Amino acid sequence: MDWLAPVNTLTGAAIGIGSTLLADHLRWRRDREALNQDTRRQAYAAFMAALSDVYSRLHETARETLPPSEARTAAHEVFTSSNLYPLRYELALIAPWDVMEPVNMAFWKVRDLGDLVATGTHTDAPDFRAPWATT
Repeated sequence: MDWLAPVNTLTGAAIGIGSTLLADHLRWRRDREALNQDTRRQAYAAFMAALSDVYSRLHETARETLPPSEARTAAHEVFTSSNLYPLRYELALIAPWDVMEPVNMAFWKVRDLGDLVATGTHTDAPDFRAPWATT
């Protein structure tokens, strides 16, 4: 009976250590998932804000009556100052494909609108609404 006490002590210690390790691992996994979700949410919000900003600035540029050379420069400036390309690349690294497909579609529609504005097209032109008419 002298061996029963040490065996029970070791069994209790193993159960205690195992349950502590399991609880720590589950907490770590939950925290990591929350951090990943927060990172994705911030990246999505940053991209949507930049996309909205680019559209608004392109719309403002198209409302002005600019010669094609100035319109081209203004449209190019909108895209280069917007940080839209790096944000899209960041999303490509962290977002699943079911998110990236609409991201790419929205990006290319705004890009097409930028190309249209760069030609000097005004907001009254029928071509101005065409990129948004299709889904």
